[in-house]
Amino acid sequence: MNRMRQPLLIISTLLMSIGLVAITTPPADACQVPVFRYALERWPADNYELVVLHDGPLGDAESKLIEALRDSGHQGEGAANSGVKVIEAGKVQDELLRSVWAQHGRPGQAVLASLYPITAQEVPDRLIDAGPLDADMVAHLVDSPIRQEIAKRLVAGESAVWIFVPCGDPKQDEVALNNLTRFVQQNETSLELPEQEEIEDEQALLEQLAIELRLDFSILTLHRDDPREQFLLKMLLASEPDLEELDQPMAFPVLGRGRVLYGLVGKGISELTIGLASRFIIGPCSCQVKNQNPGFDLLMAVDWEKKIGTAKLSDPLPETTEAPVLLTIPPGRKAKSSGN
Repeated sequence: MNRMRQPLLIISTLLMSIGLVAITTPPADACQVPVFRYALERWPADNYELVVLHDGPLGDAESKLIEALRDSGHQGEGAANSGVKVIEAGKVQDELLRSVWAQHGRPGQAVLASLYPITAQEVPDRLIDAGPLDADMVAHLVDSPIRQEIAKRLVAGESAVWIFVPCGDPKQDEVALNNLTRFVQQNETSLELPEQEEIEDEQALLEQLAIELRLDFSILTLHRDDPREQFLLKMLLASEPDLEELDQPMAFPVLGRGRVLYGLVGKGISELTIGLASRFIIGPCSCQVKNQNPGFDLLMAVDWEKKIGTAKLSDPLPETTEAPVLLTIPPGRKAKSSGN
């Protein structure tokens, strides 16, 4: 089945985000810092919830695993955007967690459930994964080689990193990766960053910046059978209702502090959709509230503030009580569901 991701939804979402610039910000004061740079400097990564459910005393091994998770997240000295809760199964109030225990709970065996941030309103279900609390479950949960490489590239100044997920069909994967590579490179050479005249006047600031401002995209391949990347794969596939069911190659643009815009699938990895994502990523930021923009944050163990440094191109988001005026996007052609 060849299926395009819904182009109308993607276009509408991006037009909504871009349209808010003119509605919420006077043209003379428009923020010329690109979206990707503002997101890197000013959008803290949203916190994931790691919930341990148990029905009796926790063993030493389980307690050590819980402490390791706490140490890796914001509750400890680690840098991961996660927090840990430990709840007795009989005291669970949340219906989602009750269903997790009903499905995975066993006498004397703690269960670990991982949940998207509560601010990730576009995901169909907050539950990403659940299973016995053991070393295998915890391994590579908050960190993995690909996530570290994404962070390395983003803090080096790349505008976005595209995660390519092959489906295993050599023909489909070759076509999709060739298209992704070609159109990403095309956008990198043809697009331009917003004018930086106001910033360039502050030569002293530019000289202090640890991260160069440039237009730069790259691609990383995430193989579905890589044991170190299984939680990263689950975060991506569970972010939309049907991704796990589709046997097609996929691509996900990541910017800022690990923010994924959306997934492109099969023939949806096209010049149009890649171009829309690229123009949004490098376009002028409206300096609006982060969660009014599309996407969700990945769980990553990165001390972003330390890596970025104190000298920043962007100003903090100004405090305001005014709600943005949303634009109405007119309806257009519906996406074709199959056989095209």
